[in-house]
Amino acid sequence: MKSRFLNVPAREGCALLIGAVIGALLTQAPTQWLDVLTAGGTVGAVIVALWAALWSRHVQEVQAKDRAGLYAAYIAAKLERYVDALQTASTGAFFDDEVNHTPNFIRFRRELAEATTNISLDMLAHLIPVDGRAAHRLARGMALVEEVQRVVAMEAAREGEAGAGYQVSNQRTLELGGQLGEAVDLMRVALGECHSLAAIYAKTPTAEEIYGE
Repeated sequence: MKSRFLNVPAREGCALLIGAVIGALLTQAPTQWLDVLTAGGTVGAVIVALWAALWSRHVQEVQAKDRAGLYAAYIAAKLERYVDALQTASTGAFFDDEVNHTPNFIRFRRELAEATTNISLDMLAHLIPVDGRAAHRLARGMALVEEVQRVVAMEAAREGEAGAGYQVSNQRTLELGGQLGEAVDLMRVALGECHSLAAIYAKTPTAEEIYGE
């Protein structure tokens, strides 16, 4: 259970401590005042140390949130282009190409290959303080994309080795498109969280900021 004491402001905490010490002095004989003051000083030192530790933790959390805002602002545009490209590949798996009559798998593989990004797991680690578990959703989404890419490469190699004897079915392509769609859903939600954080920490400048009016 979280202690209510941790929510007491430092100023009020000091006032409570001083009041407790004065109250203890008034109830003791003068010869015992030194013991009471010594005990009060010990308790005060503990409170100061606790307050300092809590303040240090607060500062670290603020700094971590600032870093998360920095990385969210940096990767939001990159992530949006990547997710859009993945969405194109995922959606295209469910439709036949009536113009070029390209087999679904060939088109799916080509569009998936065009979806590239340089966002790394190290970058995502800085997004951990973001609400909604954006970093974890992105990590899982990217892992699912890598798995789909691995299976697509395996199917393509199998198709190439078999020649006309084997062709990846539209049903199999639909399965892969569905798996990719799951990754897109995870990343799309995380993208929204990155945009929200970037809007807070990297606001669009006002006319006054630009023109100095």
